[in-house]
Amino acid sequence: MAITVAGAVRHKKIYPGKQVRISTAGRQEDSLGQVVDLGKDTVGLKIIAPTASLPEVWQAQDQVTVSFVVPEDAIYSFAAHVVSFEDAAMSLQVKQVTPLERREQRSDYRLKTAKLINVAVEKEVEKSGEKWQEASLLDISRGGASILSPVSVSAGTNVMVWIPLEEVDYVLETEAKVRRAVEGEEGQLIIGVSFENLPLADQEKILDYILKVYTENKDVETAK
Repeated sequence: MAITVAGAVRHKKIYPGKQVRISTAGRQEDSLGQVVDLGKDTVGLKIIAPTASLPEVWQAQDQVTVSFVVPEDAIYSFAAHVVSFEDAAMSLQVKQVTPLERREQRSDYRLKTAKLINVAVEKEVEKSGEKWQEASLLDISRGGASILSPVSVSAGTNVMVWIPLEEVDYVLETEAKVRRAVEGEEGQLIIGVSFENLPLADQEKILDYILKVYTENKDVETAK
């Protein structure tokens, strides 16, 4: 059975205030929008992060792809036609033309990366203030990450992590518990951490980051 916008609303996968990513053929960058209203097969969006390649103008009948993350479930997307766009208000109305597609199940998906982050041992933060040290993020998922750590820690230790997700204009700063600590090929310490008590809003930001980087990498591979 085809999944419609109305069906997604009933199952609480999309709702007013939900952030979505809008991809347009011929544009290298996506735009970020926020759902304002929902109909049977229509979505009203407020553009909150347009691409750098302004002017951001959509014409009626332009085709776009709308994607959004449902934490602990998957990334969903559907193709839509533009109904209207108001430049001054940055308001975009689209009509669904394909069923929702469950593109990527993300509950256990990890994105490999090589991003500089900061790590601090929680007990040191409590004793003498934040003592951040530069580390390298090896991979990340909604629930945790693998980190090339500059600090010696063992399983069970609590650490603080500071991860800049520039691609979605967000910085994740949260507590994490070390689940494993192993020695790498060159004697470097690799720790696997799980994020503790991470709010759904932060989970969505992580998954939005994964979606953006995954999509960009896939586009690059396709262009080769």
